Amino acid sequence: MRILDKYITKDYLKLYLIFTLFFISIFLITDFFTSISNLKKEAAVSYVIQFYLLQIPYLFTLLSPLSAIISTLFLITHLGGTYQIQAAQIGGISVKRVVLPLFTIGLIISFSMLFLNETLIFRANQRVQKLKEENFLGPPKKEVQKNIFIHVPPCYLFYIRSLNPQKGEMENILIYKESPPNSIITAKKGKWVEGEWIFYQGIEYLLNEEIESTSFYEKKLPIDKGPAYFSRKYFPPDKMSIAELRRYIDEYEKSGFKTLDLETELNFKLSYPFTNFILILLGIPIGLVLKKGGRGTSLALGLIISFGYYEAMAFFTTLGKGGFISPFLASWIPSLIFLAGGIYLFTRVE
Repeated sequence: MRILDKYITKDYLKLYLIFTLFFISIFLITDFFTSISNLKKEAAVSYVIQFYLLQIPYLFTLLSPLSAIISTLFLITHLGGTYQIQAAQIGGISVKRVVLPLFTIGLIISFSMLFLNETLIFRANQRVQKLKEENFLGPPKKEVQKNIFIHVPPCYLFYIRSLNPQKGEMENILIYKESPPNSIITAKKGKWVEGEWIFYQGIEYLLNEEIESTSFYEKKLPIDKGPAYFSRKYFPPDKMSIAELRRYIDEYEKSGFKTLDLETELNFKLSYPFTNFILILLGIPIGLVLKKGGRGTSLALGLIISFGYYEAMAFFTTLGKGGFISPFLASWIPSLIFLAGGIYLFTRVE
């Protein structure tokens, strides 16, 4: 049995890697030719190459389910078309035992993707974002940012009417201190000076049983967050790690913002890696039905099933972000539907 398991595993992994690299190559080539016009004149070739190479880990996890089901269909139809499955059955080995290594591979791939998302992929995505900002043209940057509402550790909630991060200056500020003694501070101006914020021309209101107010010309607060924190550049939630996205959600909740879209994305990050296992499970009985369907049929059917899953995922994600269903259900329902279909078909395999 070990020989059979090694044979199945080797052939499957070979197909899986070939298809994954093939789809990644198509994506990168397409992206390069559509983005080449946005390259800055001073962009270094080495940085552009690095930009595309560092996208490979993220694309690997994104396109892995597509490769997983197509590889499964290719392998199963090949084994059925060359009568290898029938030969195993004659030797007393059931079909379910023949394909057992594929389940093991599916679980290993799923948990590996979950681990990589938290380590290598998140760091690579951060570097890709920086390289993109430095080497590709984007929307024009605004020197002054308006109407910023943000939670600042350890216990402050800021509203800033105007912020100039380059100069390290803010104007028309309202600060609420959440921890006792609670207070509200209004200031005309704030300036980042030698690692600390100094606020000018303001009033501090202590929220006791009776509100007490104190005017000040200059006041310092124990805040170590510099101008970059208040003007943090947007980093796509789908490129974040689970830990980073949780922290992001906590900050948004403290700032009073709705987080349905972020919570849906978080649950999706937990469910998506297991799509590899689910589509392998679904692909096995379908491949056994195809038998001699050929490579073209396997490829076409694999694409149809994959796109069907992606469309279902997009639909339920929209429902989750809109608040029609919980973020948990929005992220897991597509997987559960395809899992139920795979289990049903697989139990009918003889």
